[in-house]
Parts: sequence; C-alpha cells; structure tokens
Amino acid sequence: MSLPPYSQMHSDLPFRFPYMLCRLLGFFGLVLLMAHGRLSTASAEDAPPADTKGELVLFDFGDANDKQIRDAAIARFNQRYPNVKVTDQFTPITSWPDYIDKLVTQVASGKAPDLIHIATEGALLTISKTLVIPLDEFINADTGKELSTEIDPALLKGFTVDSKLYLLPEAWNNMMIYYNTKVFKEAGVSRPADDWTWDDFLALAKRLTSGEGPTKRFGFGIPYFNFGLTPFWYSNGTSVLKDNLKESNLSDPKFLEAVKFIHGLIQENGVSPDPANTDPNAVFQLFASGKIAMTGGGHWPMQFFKANQFSDYDVVPWPKKAVQRTVFGAAGYGISSRTKQKALAWELIKELASIESERRAAGLGVAIPARRAVAESPEFLAQPEHAALFYKSLSYAAPVQAPANYGEVERILMRHLGQVMADEVKPEDALKAADQELTSAMKQQEAEAQ
Repeated sequence: MSLPPYSQMHSDLPFRFPYMLCRLLGFFGLVLLMAHGRLSTASAEDAPPADTKGELVLFDFGDANDKQIRDAAIARFNQRYPNVKVTDQFTPITSWPDYIDKLVTQVASGKAPDLIHIATEGALLTISKTLVIPLDEFINADTGKELSTEIDPALLKGFTVDSKLYLLPEAWNNMMIYYNTKVFKEAGVSRPADDWTWDDFLALAKRLTSGEGPTKRFGFGIPYFNFGLTPFWYSNGTSVLKDNLKESNLSDPKFLEAVKFIHGLIQENGVSPDPANTDPNAVFQLFASGKIAMTGGGHWPMQFFKANQFSDYDVVPWPKKAVQRTVFGAAGYGISSRTKQKALAWELIKELASIESERRAAGLGVAIPARRAVAESPEFLAQPEHAALFYKSLSYAAPVQAPANYGEVERILMRHLGQVMADEVKPEDALKAADQELTSAMKQQEAEAQ
C-alpha cells in the first residue's frame, strides 16, 4: 500500500497496503521513537560509525512517486554514511505474484538483497522461507521505554509471527468508495451515509447511471483486482479462505451471493462497465473523466487525480451487507537473513520508514502513512474532505488473506471470476470449479509446509 496497492498500496500496485493470521505482538519493550524525524534506537554509539564503508542492496517496488520518496531517503542516509553505496533494485510491478516470484528467484540464485520491501501479500511467504530476520533486537535497543502509539497495532500485528516483528510498517492501503462530487451535485444526490448498505449503494448506482452507448455514464466502476473485490466478500461476512488460511471457503453461500451481486452490477443492472480491461488503474481514469460516478479504491488513486488536476471527489466507507468491513494491507521493510550488514541495514530502514518519508508520501497522494501523526497532518488531510476516514477504517478493516501461496490463490480466484464477469460461466459453476482447484492447491501448500 498500496496494494494497486500494498495493497496495496499505489499507482502500479493495486494490490498493496496491507493480511495474515498472526498473533498480536508482545509489545512490552517495543519502542518506535522519533529523533530528528527518524526512527531511533538506543544511542548513537550503537549505530555503525559514520566512516563505515560498504554496500547495501534494497529489493524494492513502486512507481515514479515511490521512487522519488526512496531516493530522498537514501540521500539522507548517505549524508550520514557517505562511504556506503546503496543500490535500489526498484521494480515497477503490476501484480504481487510477479513481485514475490522475482524475489524468491533472486534469493535462490544466490543474489539475495540486504533489505526487502514487501507487502502483506508476500509477508508470510517471506517470513516462512526465513528470508528476513526478526527486528526486535533493534527495536528493543531502547530498554525501559514504552510502546510508541505512532503505529496502529493492527499494522504491527500483520508483520508479527510468534511474537516477533519481522517487518517495520511504513505505509498501508485500504478500500473505500470514491464518488464524484460534481456528478453527485448535478444529479441532486447527497453524500451517502457512512453506514449505508448494499441496497442503498445499488439504488444510488442506478440513479447515477444515464445515457447510452459511448456517452453513457455508469453509476459505478468495479475495481477489478483481488484486493479491490475483497470488501464485497468481507462486507457479506465471507472470504476466499477460511480463517486458518489453509482451506478454501468458496463453497460458502455468502461468497456466491457476493459474486452474483458484482456480476449483477454489469449484466443485470447495467450500472457498471465490463471490467475486462486488464489495467487495474483504468477504472480510476474513467472516474476522473466523469464516465463513472463511483468506484472503489484506497489512497493510491489520489496520485492520478493530482497529476490530472482532478479534485471533484470525496470518499465514504464501503457499503455493508452483513457487516461494515473493508480490507487493508500494509507494506514494510525487513532485513535479509543473508545480509552481512545487519546494523547498517537497520540504519537505512530508519530512513526509509522515517517521518520525512511518510510526510513526502502524504503530500504526493500515494499510500496511507503508517504513523498516525502523519495521517492526521495537514498534508494528508488536505484532500479529500473526508480524508480522516482512511486511517479510521482500521477500526473495522480486516487484513487481506495472504497465505504463503498467495500468488496461486489469487490466480485461481481471478481466472474463474473472469469467466463469470464475461458471462461465459454461471457464478455457481465457476465457484464450484474454483473451490475444487483451490482446495487442491491448499492441500498441496500444507503438505509442502510440513
């Protein structure tokens, strides 16, 4: 995220932010202190000396705005460590499975990086394969300090296994409903209530749909990617996998109900265009052009809007069916288990996840900052009007399901959903086939894990 996103979390990463079933971090002794805007550990003498020589390789992802943020952080690091060469292996990816596969392949080839930037979608795999080390020895260096309240516990929990924190959250993303304020005003429609329902949503989408052919304006544009569709499952009290992340849940009648609802937006009600376009960000371009009145997205679409000087938008929570719930995913930095420069790598993480980096991200309109203070800053709250709802969504959001074989799970789901959306296969038949395939995949994953 950010997600797109780490959901993600950004323009080329519609699958960020944001996720795993992990136990709550044993927080006692954990400290995330700010020192000159940086994450601080014990004292200056614990860090490598300023004249240290070396090289660090960062395995990284994002888009042009993310690269700008990373470059600035590395420049600050080099002010402190001028003799350390930092190579940012930056990958402008379009899907988490591709990014995760590239990381695993690179490590297997013997060219492991020193630092790894990963989102929830790849966190469990990264941890289970021992690609990163626990960060507790660095974070706990300031003994006797109390836990900082800067990062929401939900974000820390997602990167914690067996009470050990493996990745330091720096950003995250969720899914909200964006609506075109200009279109709403012209149609005489008020902002939906924060506790609106699927029925309210569909009625409004119908009201906002008008015209025919090329000039038709749709009431809603489906965010057609795994992370983007997840709020429909969650708000109906269901999910792709069971809570243990080991078994398919696609036979759940509530999942079928959600798929039929999405399918109906296109085929029955005609309030959404066919999401066949493989570019997950195309829907945001349609939204900014006024061709759709509402769509779903995290914080990352705002960078598109800023670049195109589009400001006629606001956000509202995802509509509920059985419960009000959305999805979130985070991105964080970890230290590679293969590095020989652990202390130096930690110093770089402190810059990458610093308050300066998060403030810059807030101003550019990419992911949601991990630090609550930055999410409450004027830079972040400047737009849209209800920007504060992004961070507040953590109170009712659930992490995107991300087992170690996340890439395979996503491919199976989206392939079968694609047949449904194209009206090639009935939802019942598609989910039956998907359930069988996913069940087999999860059994194989469990066998490999043992």
